[in-house]
Amino acid sequence: MNAARRREIHALMVRFADGERAAFRPLFDALWPVLLAVASRGLPDRAEAEDAAQRAMLVVFQRIVDFDRERDGAAWAVAIAAFEVMTSRRRAARRREEPGGGERLDAIEDRAPPIDEQLVIAELRLAVHEAVGELPARDRDALAPILDEVPLLAGETPRKRRSRALERLRAIWRKTHG
Repeated sequence: MNAARRREIHALMVRFADGERAAFRPLFDALWPVLLAVASRGLPDRAEAEDAAQRAMLVVFQRIVDFDRERDGAAWAVAIAAFEVMTSRRRAARRREEPGGGERLDAIEDRAPPIDEQLVIAELRLAVHEAVGELPARDRDALAPILDEVPLLAGETPRKRRSRALERLRAIWRKTHG
């Protein structure tokens, strides 16, 4: 950036800091390539560099009232962009330090069944509970450990009761759902 460009940016910053709204667009147009260049030199990923430049631009406009008119406006904006680059690098380093990094989200998504599968499972559970509701109370009690996922009672009598209750449930299921 040459001296004339620096003076132009500084003059636009002074005008905008003084409340001249018409200076916003020319300041943005003059400052954006500078901030993007600083961010691109410090961050290899283009998208991350653009994000850092955008954050820097927001800080410049948010803190324009704090701008010291006696100092170089372009240098002030470049310093803000450099800080945003440093912040982005720190965030990236922290992501790499965390166990699993970004892979943790992928693992969570892989464990969850797709939404259509979840709907089918929910409908099947509802249908099973409706069918179980048609059984006598002793059969519902015998099937409760299976349906509520509680430990099964050991011994021949509970097992035989479950077996008979399941036979009756199958008959109801066939009658209702084919």
